[in-house]
Amino acid sequence: MNEDSYITKKGAIAIAIILIALIIFSLIFYRTRRTGNYAVIFHYGKVTGSYPLGLNREIRIKDKKGRLTNIVCIKNGYVYMKEANCPDKICIHQGKKSKVSETITCLPNRVVVEVKGREMGSFDTMTH
Repeated sequence: MNEDSYITKKGAIAIAIILIALIIFSLIFYRTRRTGNYAVIFHYGKVTGSYPLGLNREIRIKDKKGRLTNIVCIKNGYVYMKEANCPDKICIHQGKKSKVSETITCLPNRVVVEVKGREMGSFDTMTH
């Protein structure tokens, strides 16, 4: 190699090893995350309900004026945003979630769905 090279051969090998290690770590971390037991729905920052992922259902979320804004669907152990009246629909495109700490967020409607792993307790749902 000539002296004008920005990365030496040893430097390139070190970068490759670091990248491979990061990829392996990421794959292990992603595959070993625990599957959640239930989903918690927050609306305007307050918990509006906790729902087991093992029970298929649809949860309708309304704004302060009583208009339907979002429909959260729980089906076959996954939770996802089925419908939303927000302009960009990013929350719908976030896909199905089932792993602990995964979230679905609808910023315009102030709705957050988070997958949890602990036991829900003795209640099935909680509404305000």
